[in-house]
Amino acid sequence: MNENDSEQTVHDRINLARLVRRLEKTVASEDWTDDRHGLPPTWIKTRGTLQKLRHARKLLKNAELNEDLDNAAMFQRYEEMRRTLDRLENTVLEVDKRVSLKAIRPEAILPSLPIPSAPTDVPQLSLEPMQSQCSPGLSSELAVPLSAQDLLLSPSDEPVLHHPLVESSGTILPPSFAPTPTPAKATTSTSNLTPTPAFLQNSAAVHEELSAQLAQMATQLKRNALHFSGSLEADKAVVLAAQEKIERNHEVMTRERGRLKAVGGKTWSTTWIVISSLVVVLIAFVLTFLVIRIT
Repeated sequence: MNENDSEQTVHDRINLARLVRRLEKTVASEDWTDDRHGLPPTWIKTRGTLQKLRHARKLLKNAELNEDLDNAAMFQRYEEMRRTLDRLENTVLEVDKRVSLKAIRPEAILPSLPIPSAPTDVPQLSLEPMQSQCSPGLSSELAVPLSAQDLLLSPSDEPVLHHPLVESSGTILPPSFAPTPTPAKATTSTSNLTPTPAFLQNSAAVHEELSAQLAQMATQLKRNALHFSGSLEADKAVVLAAQEKIERNHEVMTRERGRLKAVGGKTWSTTWIVISSLVVVLIAFVLTFLVIRIT
């Protein structure tokens, strides 16, 4: 368990004890039957108290999970808190069931709606004069009733009827009103209209502006490439010079290491010789002193 978890556990324990005491005081001192004007309804108080009880149970669960198993006193205290929370929750639930709002089903509006009346018959147009002028095939086709699927089709899906009356309408017209054929060249010339000069000028201006911007971008890219290549060359030269210095320093350090090793060996040998000489002289002096004293 890290430091943050331990601090959070301590905070949960402190908040749990305070919250349980506050809930006990609230449930004991609250008047659950007072619905005077200007005060919040009782069911709002019960819902808020139930929310606090759920939060207290969550804190209790976290504290129990983070508590040491050997601490029996704390677990006994947590069990007392759980019994207290159960008692408070039962009390608040009883009050909530008693004062909660009853769901009122709205009155049905379907019986109040008027019964729709039958649509009036639309007078049908007489088609006898037209049928007398039409061909027998068209009369038979018009007499056939449409199916339910055809009646349900959308206006865009209506079948196209090709009747000889419609196809021969051009021949029924008198010669003075006969359509004159138009040349194909005129149709093509009217369909393919040339763009206006203003549009051409705008397109040319936009094209020239884009060309100038592209040329400027190409020049800038070329300058950037040259600058970066020069910077890379300078960096490469600096790196090579540093590499040469490091190699020379390594060679010098290697030579100095060998020389220091040789000097260190000679120094240790000289030191041992001096120490041994001093020991021999001291022993000779002691022996000489003893011989003189004895004789």
